[in-house]
Amino acid sequence: MPDLDATFLETASRELKKRGIDAWLLYDFRACNALAADLVGLPEGQKRRYFVLIAPGRTPHALVQKIEVSGWDGWPHRLTSYVGWDEMETELRRMLDGMDSVAMEVSPRDSIPYVDNVPAGVVELVESVGPRVVSSVDLISGTAAQWGARGTELHHRAAEILARTARTAFELAARAAGLSPEADPGTADAFETAGEPTPETEHDLAEWIRARLRAEGLTGADTIVAVGPNAAKPHYEPLAEGSATLAAEQVFMVDLWGRVAGEPEAVFADQTWMGYLGPEPPPDVTEAWDAVVAARDAAVDVIRANPGATGADADRAARDTLAARGYADAIFHRTGHGIDRELHGVGPTLDSIEMRDDRRLVPGVGFSVEPGVYLEGRFGHRTEIDVYMREDGPEVTPSRIQYNLWRAADA
Repeated sequence: MPDLDATFLETASRELKKRGIDAWLLYDFRACNALAADLVGLPEGQKRRYFVLIAPGRTPHALVQKIEVSGWDGWPHRLTSYVGWDEMETELRRMLDGMDSVAMEVSPRDSIPYVDNVPAGVVELVESVGPRVVSSVDLISGTAAQWGARGTELHHRAAEILARTARTAFELAARAAGLSPEADPGTADAFETAGEPTPETEHDLAEWIRARLRAEGLTGADTIVAVGPNAAKPHYEPLAEGSATLAAEQVFMVDLWGRVAGEPEAVFADQTWMGYLGPEPPPDVTEAWDAVVAARDAAVDVIRANPGATGADADRAARDTLAARGYADAIFHRTGHGIDRELHGVGPTLDSIEMRDDRRLVPGVGFSVEPGVYLEGRFGHRTEIDVYMREDGPEVTPSRIQYNLWRAADA
């Protein structure tokens, strides 16, 4: 049943007033605007255009094509139907009468494609009947991207499960390589592995991780396990056929994510951990690892030192750190993505390269910090943590993050 969450309506009204915008105009057609569809409660979309107006002090107002009114049964707010395009435009003009500005999911020059979901023609239509269209990106940061107290609590729970699972995965990989993992008191303890089957390949270990995360109560859970040259492929997928063997003297990477199951407010956690299946990594492996750790910490330091920091600011800090150490040509992706109830959320990203994300990292939003270097044909390193923006600055999860490359010695 379509509806608008009461907390969302309250925060949206507050954000609109704060920014001097008359209303937020949600638009969708065949789920082309996933944000609007989710907010309204019609995630599968509808076959015909609809608008929903949210304005402070006014009842939310939906404008829906008449044949699809039945899909709005139970809508507790105002609803107007139309049949033809001329009637739709007339009703839209009435809906927006007296307004100077409305926010929609647009981004000038497509600089933030995550929220650039309203076609240019629809913007032209709306502006032809009255108000100027402005971007809703800052409204999104203050509403849909907010974690909330419950979401933050559940994120912490997921983060600790991921950290323990990652450490356990490394210990299983070490066992597979005939090695014994060296202790790292700076990171989470592994789960008990007695009786666990020994994986032989990246794919075997990935399957074990997925099963473990589900058993620990996470949903949306998945992983990337990569060793040696495969770790230089940022989105490598270890398939059953052709997956690499977990052998000694290789760089080891595990990227894993998930959220607490059965909790609509649960926020994802997303982490990457690195190890070396041997006692002494070669100097180039150690140097690259030290570089990505420094880049990760540089991004967080910029955010902590500057309350007005943007995602682009943090990305540049990490990127500059890697470039200063000689890895400018080994950076393949942005520094981080927004996180909320979706793994790649609608809030700010840490990006100044793939897109120009100048959204401020405001309290209540969260994101990953995951700089990486990828030396094709040799190895790659990525370290990934998550950050939640509290009123007093960034909070990092999990509780113990990685500074030392995990190692394993002869058994």
